[in-house]
Amino acid sequence: IHSSAMAVVVRWVILFVLSHVAIGVQAQDYLEQSKTFYQAVKGKDFAAAKKSVAALAAAQPDQLKAQLNTEDKAKAFWLNLYNTFVAYSLVQDPGQFDDRGHFFKNEFIIVAGQPLSLDDIEHGIIRHSRNKLSLGYLGKVSVSEFEKKFRLAEIDWRIHFALNCGAKSCPPVSFYDWRRVQAQLDAGTANYLKKFARYDGATNTVYAPMLCSWFRADFGGEDGIRSILTKQGIIPSGKSPAVKYLDYDWTLLLDNYAELP
Repeated sequence: IHSSAMAVVVRWVILFVLSHVAIGVQAQDYLEQSKTFYQAVKGKDFAAAKKSVAALAAAQPDQLKAQLNTEDKAKAFWLNLYNTFVAYSLVQDPGQFDDRGHFFKNEFIIVAGQPLSLDDIEHGIIRHSRNKLSLGYLGKVSVSEFEKKFRLAEIDWRIHFALNCGAKSCPPVSFYDWRRVQAQLDAGTANYLKKFARYDGATNTVYAPMLCSWFRADFGGEDGIRSILTKQGIIPSGKSPAVKYLDYDWTLLLDNYAELP
């Protein structure tokens, strides 16, 4: 074969291979993979879960970003990943919860080739690069390019009633479907506050979940907390009570699942 003809054949073969590789990669639906991962962990099928972990680690960053092309898709994806990786890790080794500081900071999660900790996902991506220890009032000093690429556009205070870190006072684990994530977050918020907030009419005091204190800027400060609890029916209309916060129960509670509409 003439060298020019050989070159054409080689180029054709390369293009053929690359196109099929690209098609194979594009066929990977990472939102669906997050659901597969959740179902595997909930069902304690760790062989299937490991396949999902590998698929998420091997994701192409640009393709993942393209699939998370709305705030609802991104929000559902990262909420599900956080909750599922917590369960996946603690069910296999509950002792990790004894040192929660290390557990939350440990970069044991890999998404699209990027090592991430639970703190990275919660405070960096889901909470738009907020400083964990500033009550939500300060941003992070150092922000990675990955975080800038994938972080949500705005802070949604309802996520605090969706994220489950393994503690008894956490909301139960649910799968968030991007098509109805807004309604699910509303339902999860109502369920959590019904259980973990109360109003004392005798002292005109509302007892809010400790989450509202730790991340009070996300809720709009104490005025925002009162407004939310009034809309949720916890505080009677027309009242402006003092706000106190209930203790957080850090007892490890696994297999705490609940379905949301």
